[in-house]
Amino acid sequence: MHIMVIPSWYSSARNKVHGSFFKEQFKALADSGQKVTVAYNEIWPITMLGKIHEKRGINFNIEDNLRTYRYKDYNYLPKTPLMFKSFNKRMDRLYKEIVRNEGKVDIIHAHSAFWGGIAAAYISKKYNIPLVLTEHSSLKYAKYVNENYKKHIFNAYEKADYLIAVGSGLKKEIQGYVNKSVDVIHNMVDLKLFSVDNNVINDLSKDKGFKFFSCAFLEEGKGMECLIKAFAQTFRNEEVSLRIGGNGTIKPELEKLVEQLKMEKQIKLLGALSREEVSKEMRACDAFALPSEHETFGVVYIEALACGKPVIGADNGGAEDIIREDNGIIAKKKDVDDLARALIKIKENYEFYDKNKIRQEAVFSYSENVLVERLKGVYKKVYERNN
Repeated sequence: MHIMVIPSWYSSARNKVHGSFFKEQFKALADSGQKVTVAYNEIWPITMLGKIHEKRGINFNIEDNLRTYRYKDYNYLPKTPLMFKSFNKRMDRLYKEIVRNEGKVDIIHAHSAFWGGIAAAYISKKYNIPLVLTEHSSLKYAKYVNENYKKHIFNAYEKADYLIAVGSGLKKEIQGYVNKSVDVIHNMVDLKLFSVDNNVINDLSKDKGFKFFSCAFLEEGKGMECLIKAFAQTFRNEEVSLRIGGNGTIKPELEKLVEQLKMEKQIKLLGALSREEVSKEMRACDAFALPSEHETFGVVYIEALACGKPVIGADNGGAEDIIREDNGIIAKKKDVDDLARALIKIKENYEFYDKNKIRQEAVFSYSENVLVERLKGVYKKVYERNN
């Protein structure tokens, strides 16, 4: 069976880690023996006109052992009704090139309706190919989705032969838009770098006291200001530290807040971290905390659990699928006092958490084998239903 996968965002020369979890899923499927071809409409903003010196049109490369076709070009018609027609035509050309070189496509699997799923629905209908659509993003919190885009997104949901959400909160949201069944299949998390390390010997592990770690894009809604205030309120002048990984537009504001609270000795903002550096921080800390206001899933929670660490999240729609009483605490979002209580509870009851059990359950639920088998089951069901 030949699966054409269409990611809505993906790695590029300017952002090599963008959509890395898509690529990890595609690689896991291919490694399992599934024939996979990547079709990606790489859209360049018109503001970059003349600044990108790459070949426009269809490009083919083998990227991380994945046969990958990209249509590279500018978005010449931003925010106009003709924009989607342009993207559909590009995807049509990609599809024809893939069939010419790779053979008949049996199933299309698009990831997120905006942009990829919209074009996937067009190709699915035009060539009568079954469509699986996995939604990763919430419309409620989308920054770049105009109101007039939504009819195209809802149409993609309606046209899908099998509709998937990566979390229960997202499933509930989608069912408010369309009257059809939505299955929950969590993202795969590549856990090769994340493990229980009983003998972490590095500069981090030599720090005295209890160590909290957090990591996210430092943008509004990630709860970092709340975390810093709750930590300062709770552990001032104690042998407890908080290290925060990540970069973003609000990093200067967070640095200023730490300075105003006079917590520079206990709270460190580390800047952008590689996955290897995140793994090092995870293994060296005692607990992980990310009280973001909204998550459709929450990869970093899983990475922390795979290291055997108890996790603090918030009631944000994604954390509730992952965090339970035996592996962490769900705090109220945007509530400094409740988050402070969660931080104290984790520290004071640290011996209660079984790190090996926490890791075992994370691997059992989120490893690539689990996801691959579930997706193969979906493909088989959809293919048989349409043939």
